[in-house]
Amino acid sequence: MLLLALGVRWRQLEATGADRFAGAGIYHACTTVEADLYDGTDVAVVGGGNSAGQAVMFLAECCPSRKVHLLIRRTLGPGMSEYLSQRIRATANVVVHEQSEIEAIHGDRRMEAISVSNGATKSQRQVPCAAVFVFIGAEPSAEWLPAEIGRDAKGYLLTGTDVVRSGLWPRADRDPCPLETTVPGVLAAGDIRSGSTKRVGFAVGDGSLAVTCAHRLLSISR
Repeated sequence: MLLLALGVRWRQLEATGADRFAGAGIYHACTTVEADLYDGTDVAVVGGGNSAGQAVMFLAECCPSRKVHLLIRRTLGPGMSEYLSQRIRATANVVVHEQSEIEAIHGDRRMEAISVSNGATKSQRQVPCAAVFVFIGAEPSAEWLPAEIGRDAKGYLLTGTDVVRSGLWPRADRDPCPLETTVPGVLAAGDIRSGSTKRVGFAVGDGSLAVTCAHRLLSISR
């Protein structure tokens, strides 16, 4: 029996100078720790989905004196809930940069500013910024696994009922456990699993479910 809890790799910000500030100004999570660390300073959020939108509102509301710059490669709205995008537009200390990307990050011992380029106007300007929160998606860490372990269109591992629907389940004597992959006895849990919610709490739940699945498979094999 094998449990795969491989997680994901967050997509990195492709900007000059970004490597220097990884974990020291550039983050892939937005908690009270980071918010307090940069309290009173202007920050930026990159991304157009709900995770980015939630980070923007959290940063804007916990410190109304700061500016929160939201950078989106396209436009605000299509990848985000309408309620959230409306809140962002109505928040005074949020500055939305549509069709924009970060080209470079500036600073010596700490981040001081970002260069923002606009794809529509082909212009570039420098914006004071102490931290950048990046929410541009993730990729499953599963490329090294054998092809026998089924994946969805994005490369995440199929489990449970998804395995049955895929037609790749090889056994006729039983159905797979909820976390079982297309290879009997091989389980997947957490972010690597197709359809899972990419949050710590859900990964913990998968860990508990894995114990139940393991007991069931061990009882079957006796």
